Amino acid sequence: MNNNDYRRKISPLYSWLVIIISIIVFWPVGIFLVYKRVKIDKMAGFIIGKIVRCLSYLCFFIVAIGTIVYLVNGFMSEDFKVTLSFLVLGVALYILSKKLISDAEKYKKYISIIINENEYIIDNIAEDMSLPTNVVRKDLNNMINNGYFQGAYINNSTNEIVLPQPNKENINDTTPNYESKIEAKVVTCKCCGAQNKVTTSVGECEYCGSPL
Repeated sequence: MNNNDYRRKISPLYSWLVIIISIIVFWPVGIFLVYKRVKIDKMAGFIIGKIVRCLSYLCFFIVAIGTIVYLVNGFMSEDFKVTLSFLVLGVALYILSKKLISDAEKYKKYISIIINENEYIIDNIAEDMSLPTNVVRKDLNNMINNGYFQGAYINNSTNEIVLPQPNKENINDTTPNYESKIEAKVVTCKCCGAQNKVTTSVGECEYCGSPL
């Protein structure tokens, strides 16, 4: 399944408009939708953390403004409830943003070690990540299931992650082919940091789906 397939699978229920409205109307539902969006949209997993962090700061700003207004104009119970709700929302969004940002940084490091440094042995990856082997194995399985390493699997006998080999069809074909003469360039994805080999001026990252 390619990156475009993942984008087409995204339901309108998980669109950014629905997520923002849900956060405003009933924030627990909005947070749940953010979690689901990250699970089905690889690129969102690398950028949504910072967006959620900004939303939490916005909530704290509203709380600060509300507090100043109350001090100047006097205290009202209804206003207090509104301010308290924004405070709770801000704290919840901030906690969520910490996890999303942490996961994004961790996934970037996994991609760097596996794709850019060609390290596949899980014990070695765990050492580079300074994490227990069982945690790394779980993280890699999650990344595989979420489409970051398409076609990959964990080989339990060799304790390594196995990535699909590039197609080698027609390797003995001597028929001239214009496309075969195009030299592949290595382009580093600005979103996840993976090194991609591309033969066209326009492409998308194989690992997170963002434009290259």
